[in-house]
Amino acid sequence: MLVWVKTAAVLGVSVLLMGSKLIIQVPEGGSVVSSSGLVACAAGETCTVDVDNENFSETFTAVPEAGYAFKRWADRAGAVCGGSANPSCAELDNSPFSDFQGRDSRLHSAGTLTMTPSFTSREAVLATQKPQISIRSYHTTRYYQVRGTTQEEIWAQLHGAANPLAIDHGQGTRPLGRASFEYNYNYQGGYAANASSCRVESADLEFRFATVLPQRVLAGEQAPTLQGRWQSLQERITEHEAGHHAIYRQLVTRLPQVMADLGQVPCSELDDRVRVAINDAVDAVRQASADYDRSHGDETYVASSL
Repeated sequence: MLVWVKTAAVLGVSVLLMGSKLIIQVPEGGSVVSSSGLVACAAGETCTVDVDNENFSETFTAVPEAGYAFKRWADRAGAVCGGSANPSCAELDNSPFSDFQGRDSRLHSAGTLTMTPSFTSREAVLATQKPQISIRSYHTTRYYQVRGTTQEEIWAQLHGAANPLAIDHGQGTRPLGRASFEYNYNYQGGYAANASSCRVESADLEFRFATVLPQRVLAGEQAPTLQGRWQSLQERITEHEAGHHAIYRQLVTRLPQVMADLGQVPCSELDDRVRVAINDAVDAVRQASADYDRSHGDETYVASSL
């Protein structure tokens, strides 16, 4: 489901989740991705993930770029998988987070944990003059509760009052899940070759990625067949919204690149050039997300899975 918003100011962190946070700091040389596909952090990015203790379950994998190799996860106070040389970190892959709760009580009291991979270069890296970009992203997932012991009851909940998402008037129904993003940027320009030429010297980028998904509340004895079908349905919805986030996250690397690609321009034109370049990049992502919905958004196959 496409929801796109451009913000002009920093927004507050969602208070819908339980308050614990995982901060992932990624240096140059690679990225970190989650098993669900809902979270991914690019080189140079600091990601803050709101953790819903009851539902959160992810494996995070460090992925080196070409010419780099994964070394280890940083070992420090509050670190997840600290000191491990395994690029796949499964310490948070528990439901309902039971093992990890036993190891670190801060998840019960708005605690903060960290993950920082390190990468080593396999070849010489040439120094190039490019803008200094600071990138921060925030990731939240909110669940709405679905009750019912039959297919009909569950489907009525998904498309009824239990679902907080607005009706898509184009489809005439509520989307079952939603992925959305917001972004904010500011930059600092400086003189280039002479007093009439300017370029982007540095910039601050902020992204907020949000996901809304259904979660079934189990009450009493459940038919194994229906529970299995629900699990399949939930996986399909999660996969679909992760596809949207994969498109949205292209901006994390694309916006720094378009700023760098501007190069030297007349100083009087720098503001307009930056604005147009960023708007063009965002419009392309908006279009890609809309195209994705048109080719993957049909819910008839989803309904049959129940």
